[in-house]
Parts: sequence; structure tokens; C-alpha cells
Amino acid sequence: MPNIGIVILATNAYFVLGVRFIKKFMHYYEGNKDITFYFFSDTDPRSFVKDDIDIEFFETHHSNWVEGTNDKFNSIINLKNCKSDYLYYFDADTNVSRYFTEEWFLGDLVGGEHYGNKGWLKDGAGFDRNPQSKAYVPINSPLPYTYHYGAFFGGLKNRVIDFCKTLQNWQIEDKKIPYEPGCNDESYINTYFHFNPPYTVPCEQFMFDISDKGGIGETRNPKLEIEMYKSQLINMKEDTFDIRGGVIC
Repeated sequence: MPNIGIVILATNAYFVLGVRFIKKFMHYYEGNKDITFYFFSDTDPRSFVKDDIDIEFFETHHSNWVEGTNDKFNSIINLKNCKSDYLYYFDADTNVSRYFTEEWFLGDLVGGEHYGNKGWLKDGAGFDRNPQSKAYVPINSPLPYTYHYGAFFGGLKNRVIDFCKTLQNWQIEDKKIPYEPGCNDESYINTYFHFNPPYTVPCEQFMFDISDKGGIGETRNPKLEIEMYKSQLINMKEDTFDIRGGVIC
């Protein structure tokens, strides 16, 4: 039976959201695959979740939000020898609120259609237009424009590792200019998918809630105080929780 690996980067304030994601993912999951979470954080989550949830913890520190979001490719590359057959990245602030199986996201290489693709991102508005950048997509590209989430991608492990290696190399080359694309890692993801179309999950079929921070504050601030939440969660090891208006419920 294939093993599915779920990658979460959850340093600083995102730790609380990452724990929420794991708990709610397993609470609502109705599939029959073995699930392993690869959790990159400055705090070990295993004291905060049920003992029967398979988690591999990688101690990781990020001094700011951009450093964290740009580290996702490198983190995933480090999983090249992991036991999982499939690897999927989800942003830590992804929320789960309905029952699901893995069928909606399973595939060789998978992306998610951004909910703005039919609106303000229509006709390629979100793509990077700097011709000096590796993230560049020409405005007159003959290929169809579909804008994808940076918050989700995945597929067969080897396909995902190769994908991440390419994007990491693009990051390295752009740093030499130096240049940071307007949408950071998401810019590189969209460039790759523009020229190498993945299986795309339409936004109306995307089962999870993207960028649900629960109102805990400015999560991009690495100094956001979350000790109050940690002290609550340590006593909720067996319980699923949500966050609404900054309050655990």
C-alpha cells in the first residue's frame, strides 16, 4: 500500500497552525493509505498530537517569513530518501473541515488552481514578468495561463524531488542578480507549471481551506507570541481543535 508523506513547514507562529492541520487532517481522513507527516519546525509537535500519528520532526529555524516560505524546496529535497511513495506540501495555515480521501489530490505531479485564477489573476496577471529572472513568463506566451497555489503541490516522490531541485536552482540563480520574485516561491512554482503542466485540482474541487490563520495575529511576524496557545494545546493531546477569532475552540 503506497505511503503518502505530508510536508509541513511550521516555524515560529505557524507551529500552532501546523498542529491544527495535522489533527484535523487525521480526524477527517477516510482513506486507507499510510500517512506520514514530515514536520519542519522549531518546536517538536509530537507532544501535542496523538501518539498513533506518524510524524518525523526536523528541527528548523527561520528568522523571517520570506526565509521560511523560500525554504520549502530545500526542505523537501532533504526527504529524497524518505519512506513515502508520494509527497505533498501543504502550507501550515491550511485548514480541514470536511471528510475526504486522498483521491482528490493523488497523481504523478499535482498543483492546485488558485481561487483567484478566474478573477484578478485571470490571463496571467500573477506571473513574473522580469526577463532577467528564472521565474519569468513572457506576457505573450502561447501556452494557456493557469495560476496555481504556492500553498499546495505534490505527487510521486521522485517527480516532486526533481521539481523542487529545479526550483531551488532557479532561486540560487536569481539570488546572484540579485532578485526576489514578487510572489516568492509561488512565482517559481507557476513558471514551472506553466511550461510543464501538472494535473491541476480545480479550485471548486479543492477540499481544504487555504490561508486560514484563525485570527491568531500577524503570523508572518517571527516574534508573535504563541506560548499561550502552546500551553493550551499541550493539554489537548487527544483532542482536535480549531481556532476562531484567535481563540482555540
